[in-house]
Formats: sequence, structure tokens, C-alpha cells
Amino acid sequence: MNITKAEQKQIDRATTQGRGAMFRTMAIIHRAGSSRTQKAIDLAIESANAWGDFTMVNGALLHNSEV
Repeated sequence: MNITKAEQKQIDRATTQGRGAMFRTMAIIHRAGSSRTQKAIDLAIESANAWGDFTMVNGALLHNSEV
């Protein structure tokens, strides 16, 4: 994955709070990250088969709890 160490730390911290928190964090990082980071997060979501938990609004990835 092409995610920075700081972004990975954020995801790791959110993972301890549960799946929803991890996915919300990934959506926030996706919106603020570079295109490489966005592709890495897209791949992680795809491999977790979790696209049902997300919505795209005007090109921004949102977790369903944010909509």
C-alpha cells in the first residue's frame, strides 16, 4: 500500500475502535490523500468487500455513517 506512516497510524488507532471507525477514518484519509493513497484505500476496501459501506458524492468517498 502507498499510505504514509502517519495515515497508517491513524488507521491502526481507529481499528481498535471497531470496523466502522476504521472505515470512517479510511474515508477521511481518502478525501484528503493523494491519488496513490486513494488507490491504496480503494484496493483495501475492495479486498474487504466493503463497498456497500460507502457512498461516492461528487467524487468524495463517504462512509454511510457520514451521509
